[in-house]
Amino acid sequence: MWEKLTVEQFIQLYDIELSEQLNVVEKQQKMLAIVEGKNEEDYDNMKYRDMVDEYWTKMAFFNNIPECKAVDYIEVGENRYKFCFELTEITAGQYIDINSFAGQIMQLNKIAACFMLPMKGDKYMEYGSIPHEVVAEDLLKARFVDVYGCMLFFWTLFQELINDTIISSKLKEETKDSLLRLWKDGVGLVQQKKWQSLKG
Repeated sequence: MWEKLTVEQFIQLYDIELSEQLNVVEKQQKMLAIVEGKNEEDYDNMKYRDMVDEYWTKMAFFNNIPECKAVDYIEVGENRYKFCFELTEITAGQYIDINSFAGQIMQLNKIAACFMLPMKGDKYMEYGSIPHEVVAEDLLKARFVDVYGCMLFFWTLFQELINDTIISSKLKEETKDSLLRLWKDGVGLVQQKKWQSLKG
């Protein structure tokens, strides 16, 4: 199921799982509806025992996020995006945007949009040539494993290069502090590879 799950579906499921306003039955009903593409009302007349059985069968995958690897390109419908693998290629504008959303799994699409360069044919365009919010909205429909894999790659790279790119750089102290906060948030996200960890 992870292979089919979109970023939007993951965010919805995660939000439901953490909700304190919903009871267990409501959570099960809503989560099943998302993964099966049904309406919540479709489960109203189902025997609760049967719904619980179906829930554990269909949602067993959600207990652990699989190992995810970065991909070169992410395709959403007719749109294609190149993942920015090189930390040195990231612009100051991208860093500012990244810092706005770092460490917030509920904004995974907005974080990822900071690293995706729109493609025009075989060439990629500059960051910002398509507004960030447009790319972020598009990425909601992307495969979760692809987007999450790219984010894990970046945060790992960021951790490895932190001394060279921030501490030893000639950036203003204010900028360094901002990037160090981003790094710390990112390391926390990298360590949250399993669903049970994400809940904390």
